Amino acid sequence: MDLSRPYVNFRKQFGKQPRFCEVPVHLIDSIAPNKGEQRKYCLRNTVNQEVQTIISKSENEVNTHRITSQEQGVNHVEGGWPKEINFLDEEITSRYRHRVEREDTYVEVILNQYENFEHYLKQNNAIEMYEMFYKKMPPTQLIEKSALRINSLLKDTDNRPIACIGWSCEDNPKIVVAYCNKKYPIRGPINSNLSCYVWDVEYPRAPNDELYPPSPCWEIACSPINPSVVVGGLEDGTVCIFDLRSNKNADAKSPMHLAHRDPVSALVYIQSRQNNEFFSGSTDGSCKWWDIRQLSNPTETLIMSVNAVQGEQATLANSEGVYSLQYDRAFPTRFLCGTDTGLVINVNRKGRTHREMLSAVFHAHKGPVKAVHRSQCTSKMFLTCGDWTVHIWSEDILSSPIVSGIPHRHQITDAVWAPQRFSSFMTVSVDGKFRYWDILRKYREPVAVLPVSKNPLLKIKPNEEGRLIAIGDGKGMIYILSLSENLIIPGDRDRQLMTQTYDRETRREHILEARVKEIRVKLKSDDKAAQAATKASPAGDLESLLKTTEEEYRRVVSEELRRAGITPVSSRGRGAEMRKR
Repeated sequence: MDLSRPYVNFRKQFGKQPRFCEVPVHLIDSIAPNKGEQRKYCLRNTVNQEVQTIISKSENEVNTHRITSQEQGVNHVEGGWPKEINFLDEEITSRYRHRVEREDTYVEVILNQYENFEHYLKQNNAIEMYEMFYKKMPPTQLIEKSALRINSLLKDTDNRPIACIGWSCEDNPKIVVAYCNKKYPIRGPINSNLSCYVWDVEYPRAPNDELYPPSPCWEIACSPINPSVVVGGLEDGTVCIFDLRSNKNADAKSPMHLAHRDPVSALVYIQSRQNNEFFSGSTDGSCKWWDIRQLSNPTETLIMSVNAVQGEQATLANSEGVYSLQYDRAFPTRFLCGTDTGLVINVNRKGRTHREMLSAVFHAHKGPVKAVHRSQCTSKMFLTCGDWTVHIWSEDILSSPIVSGIPHRHQITDAVWAPQRFSSFMTVSVDGKFRYWDILRKYREPVAVLPVSKNPLLKIKPNEEGRLIAIGDGKGMIYILSLSENLIIPGDRDRQLMTQTYDRETRREHILEARVKEIRVKLKSDDKAAQAATKASPAGDLESLLKTTEEEYRRVVSEELRRAGITPVSSRGRGAEMRKR
């Protein structure tokens, strides 16, 4: 629609004086309003709003009593007694006090002070400054807000599964990660890239260093005193030593003829004078102790054979495959061994015989024991992880755990105690979720749950302070989690309450175990009595039993016939009727 209108005028008409004239008012055009557009708008009432940018203040005047004070020194002696009165003598002081109280001036002074004293008493009664105002209100429990956060991601370009995670002993610790697929190779080798990475938490874009083992690395252990020394357990059963300062390749490796027959499934440093010793375990059923300074020969070998017949020598043929190991520096000669058949063995290296070395056996799980850790609260208690459950055991009770875990819907792959909190532990599972448990706060459900990955989570490893948690999944991803303060720092009474909980549960298991033994003894005695009664019963008792049974049968049949309306015929009458016929 074109709204322009051209106007043409000659040039000679320009510049002339305009002459305006008054004309009456007349309507040129009328445009009716659009009712449809008018309905879209509505009139709003006038709104008055006060705006003030200055902080509001109030003024209040109080006219108080004016008190005049002055400073004056007074030499105060006991009670202000006169010179002739010895204040150390109780009898003399009591006589003088009674004499003063009977004087008229003393009574007058007391009466004059009564008004002021009454005023202050009434003030106190009105204000009630010593009253507990909210004493009757029910106390509310403090709410602990638990928070979990993923700080950074460390990604492997080849998407290899995480085999093991370790933290170095430094002020700014680094993470040493071994990548390996632990499935048994059926048609050929499945691990083409054998490198292990050393990551810096502050720079997650690329690994800080690389290690090249001669064979796929299954286990990693960092030295507790030297951050540059790393020990690796390989797939061919050997162990090797890496020094990050000198070379990326292994500096030393154990010989093949003295190595494990299966891959190294557990690797732990042990306490020594120079911290140069460690021991390894494998699914071939043996544990070997090694010295970093000489890997040509293991210092000691122990076969995990719990089913060996007494008197026979323990061999690998009747041994239990080692799946996990746990060592506590508080017990230099003892450690816990989790097997791939679901057993947990309490091992004492200083035992004289093989049976004394394997002092206790716990039937922990139905599958491999994937993790076993001692509690930092009480050394007798330890945590086991396997199949779909997590249990807490006591060394004094072999029959059952003192705290039985709830079966999960998804398989649990790893579990570990919280480094600082005495009542907490953490688990990861196949569904990709991280769970934080606290026995004192919630007994049957986790305190916090965080979906970490869509892939199965395989390993979990916290640092010594417990502020950072490293979690590895099945696609080569390392997740660094940070916890809130209430999940790191323990409560004032957590250790005491956790010790009481352990004692209570242990006592309960002792009572149940004793009751089960009593029931078993009673059943055995009843079986023996029944067998003796059967042997002693004569043949006459059998005939009387048959006669009684026959009479009972006839009585039941006659009752049924009577209910049906049929007259029962006795055996004697039936015989006479047959003779008549």
